[in-house]
Amino acid sequence: MSSQSFSADARPRRYLVTVAAAVIGTLISLAAFVAISKWEQRIADLKLHEIAGNYLQVLNSDLERATEVLYPLRAYFDNSDDVSRREFQAFSKDLRKRLNGLRNTGWAPRVGRAQRQRFEQWVRDHGFPGFEIWQRDADGHRVRAPQRDEYFPVLYAENQSQQVLGFDMASPPARAAAIARAGATGEMAATPPIATLTKSEPGDFIVFMPVYRREAPRSETPRIPQGYLCGIFETGPTIAGILGARPLPSGVDVYFFDPTETGAKRSILWHPSRTRTAPAQQPDEAAMRAGLHASGIIRVADQQWGVLFAPAGEGAIAPSNAIAIAIAVLIAGLLMTAAIVGYLLRSLQRTLRLEFLTESLRGATAELQRESAKVARLASLDAMTGLANRVSFLAQLSTAFAAARQHDGRFAVVCLDLDHFKDVNDTLGHPIGDRLLQIAARRLIGMLKAGDLIARLGGDEFAILLAEVCDRDAIAAIAARLIEGLAERYDLDGNAAHVSASLGISIYGPATASAEAMMIEADLALYSAKSEGRNGYVFHCAALDSAVRERVRVNDELQAALRNGELTLHYQPQVEVPSGRINGLEALVRWNHPSRGLLYPGAFIPVAETTGAIVGVGRWVLEEACRQIKRWQAEGLTPPRVAVNISAAQFKGAVPLDRQLRDTLAQYDVAPELIEIELTEFALLESTKANSDTIRRVRELGISVAIDDFGTGYSSLEYLRTYRVNRLKIPQQFMTEVAIESGDAAIVRAALVLARELGMDAIAEGVETPEQLAFLLSAGCRNVQGYYFSRPIPAEALRPLLACGVIQRAPAPPVSKSARLVG
Repeated sequence: MSSQSFSADARPRRYLVTVAAAVIGTLISLAAFVAISKWEQRIADLKLHEIAGNYLQVLNSDLERATEVLYPLRAYFDNSDDVSRREFQAFSKDLRKRLNGLRNTGWAPRVGRAQRQRFEQWVRDHGFPGFEIWQRDADGHRVRAPQRDEYFPVLYAENQSQQVLGFDMASPPARAAAIARAGATGEMAATPPIATLTKSEPGDFIVFMPVYRREAPRSETPRIPQGYLCGIFETGPTIAGILGARPLPSGVDVYFFDPTETGAKRSILWHPSRTRTAPAQQPDEAAMRAGLHASGIIRVADQQWGVLFAPAGEGAIAPSNAIAIAIAVLIAGLLMTAAIVGYLLRSLQRTLRLEFLTESLRGATAELQRESAKVARLASLDAMTGLANRVSFLAQLSTAFAAARQHDGRFAVVCLDLDHFKDVNDTLGHPIGDRLLQIAARRLIGMLKAGDLIARLGGDEFAILLAEVCDRDAIAAIAARLIEGLAERYDLDGNAAHVSASLGISIYGPATASAEAMMIEADLALYSAKSEGRNGYVFHCAALDSAVRERVRVNDELQAALRNGELTLHYQPQVEVPSGRINGLEALVRWNHPSRGLLYPGAFIPVAETTGAIVGVGRWVLEEACRQIKRWQAEGLTPPRVAVNISAAQFKGAVPLDRQLRDTLAQYDVAPELIEIELTEFALLESTKANSDTIRRVRELGISVAIDDFGTGYSSLEYLRTYRVNRLKIPQQFMTEVAIESGDAAIVRAALVLARELGMDAIAEGVETPEQLAFLLSAGCRNVQGYYFSRPIPAEALRPLLACGVIQRAPAPPVSKSARLVG
C-alpha cells in the first residue's frame, strides 16, 4: 500500500479523533463551568443559611425575653392583695424603659354581666366620672359595649390611660381569640399585628397574660382568671431593637409574614439591611422566594411568624467575582481543548492537563464537604465562647447516661455560675462582660482534660461533664482547681475584674433517674453553694431535695397564712434605765400555725426571703403595727415608738420604701414619730446610691431609722458615714459575757463610743441579768430591751404596762472597776 493511500485512509480517522477530542474537551470545560457555578451558588446558600440561623436564634430568644416582661408584672399581682393604679404605672414604666418596642402595658380585670353596673360605678367614684365599658362599632366609633356574659375593660394603663380606660379588650375578634387561648392554657397568648386604639395601621401586636385570684384553689378546673395583663409591642421598633443590639452580619433583608394569612394581610414587616444607602420599596414575597433565600419560624408567645432572609443586593452573600471565576474556568477549558486538538500527539501533556482538571473538580467537592461540616459544627457551638451550647450538651449528656447504664460507666455533672457577674456588665458594659466570659471559657478548657465536655448554657452559667470519674475526693480536687483558676484576675481591655465561682455537682449512680435529673440535682447543689456564701462547691445529696420540698411547703403555707390571718405580732418593750420608763416597742412577727402551733421567725422568715414572700409579710407587719397603734390610742393609751423590721427586698423593691411608709401612715392616720424602721447591715451593704437617698427621704418624713444587729454583719465606718441613721442596736449575742470583762465587753464599749461620737442613740438587746444591766449602765448605755424587763408579749397583755408607762425592776448591782468605761 502506498503512502498516499495510507495518508488518505488515516486522515478521516485523524479528523475523527480530533473532532472527538474537541467535543470531549468542550464538554469537560462546560461541565467544569457548571460545577464551579453550582459550587459558588452552594457556598452562598450555606452562608445565607448560617446567617439566617443566627438571626433566628437571636430573634426567638430576645422576643421570648421581651414578651416575658409580663411575668414580673404578674408576680407583682401574685404577691399583693391590691395593686393600686400608681403602683402599676410605676412598675410598668420601669419595664418600658428597659425594653425597646414595649409601647404600653395594661390591666383588664374580668367583669361579669351582673357585676358591670357596680364595677362602672366604682370606677366613677374613684376619679373617673364618665367611665363606662365601651368598644368600637363597625365604623370605628366609640359605643357603649352591649350586654355580654363577661367583659375585660382596661382599668390600668401605663400611659394614655384616659384614651383607653374602659375599652373592652375582648370586643375585637383578634384580641378575643388571644384572650381565649391565654385563659385556656394559663400561659401568654399573642395577637397577630393589628391596629390599636391609638394607631390605625396594623403595626402592633398585643400579648395577654392571665392573672388568677390568690385564693383560688390549685385544683380548680378550669381556673377562671381574675383578669389579664397585656403588653402592647410596636412590631417595627421591637424587631429593630433586637437586631440593632446584636452584632449580626449585615447585607441581609428580613421579611416577616403571617403563615395563616394570604394577600396583603400576610405581610407583617420588612426589615431592610443596614447596608442599604437609600430607601427601597418593600419586596414581594414571591419575588424573594424566587431568588436566593432562607426561611424559618419565630415564636411570639403562642403565635408563629414566618421569616424570609434574602441578600440585600448583588454580592451581599456570594463572592462578587463568582461569575468571573466560572467564566475564567470555561475559557481555560476551551483553551485547553484547543491545545489538546493542536497537539494531539503529545499524549503526555494531554493527560497531565486532564488530571489537573480532575483534581480541580475534586478540590471543589472537598471544599463543599468542609463547608457542610462547618455548618453542622456551628449549630452545636456557643457563638460567643466556642464551647458546646445547651442543646449539644444535653444531647451528649443523654448519650453518656445511656452508655453508663449499659456498661456501668462513671461520670459526673457540674453546674458552674460566676458570682456577681452582673456587676461586671453593669459597671463595665456588656462587651467587657462578653470578653470575661471568653477568658473564663479558655481557663476552663485549660484546667480540664480532653475527654471532658464543657458547655455554656447561657448568661454566666456553664456546665461540665466529667468523664470516667466518680470518686468524690477526685471531683472535689477538680472543683477546687476550677474555683481557684476562675478567681484569678481578669485583664479586660485596660480594666481589671475579679469574680469567683460557685459549683454544684451531681455524681452518676445506679439510682439516678435520668440525665435530666442529674441536671436538676447539679442545679440544686449550685443553688445551695450560692446560698452558703458563694465561691465554693456543693455535692448533691438527698437533704437538698428535702430542703427544696420543705421550702416549697413552707412557702405555700405562708401564702395561705397571709390570706387566712394566721400571723400575729408580739411586742417587746424598750426601756430607759435606770428610770424604767417604756420609751419604745419592737414589733416581732409570730405565726399561729394550724398544726405546728406558735412559730417564731426563724422557722419561716429565711424561706420567705428566698421565695420573695418576705415582701408580703413585711407589708403586713407594718400595717398591723399601725392598726395596733390606732387601737391603743382609741383606748386612751399613749403608745411609744414602735420599731418594725424592714427586709432587704422591701428596701430595694420596685416601690420606694419612703412611698410605702408614707402611704401606710396616711392610710391608718399614724404620726411618723411613732414608727421606727430597723435595717440590717447586709441590706445596707447591698444598697445603691438610690437607697441612700431613700433613707434620707424616710428620715425627712419624721420616721426614725435604726441599724439592727450592729457588728454581726459587715460593719463599716463608710456606710455609717453614708447612711445617716438615728440609732444602733447592739445584738443579744454580745451580751452573754459582758459582765466578766470579755472580748464582747470591748465590742459593746466600742459600739457605744462610736454611736455617741456619730451623734446616734444606742440600744442593747438581749439584757437578761442584773449584771448585764449594771455593765451597760457603767458603759454609758441608757436604752435596753430583753427578758430582764419583759419577753415579747401579745398586744392585749401589753395594755397594763402601757397604762403604767414604766417597768420596775430591782436596782442593778455595782459593777467592778475593770468593767467600767474608761474616760
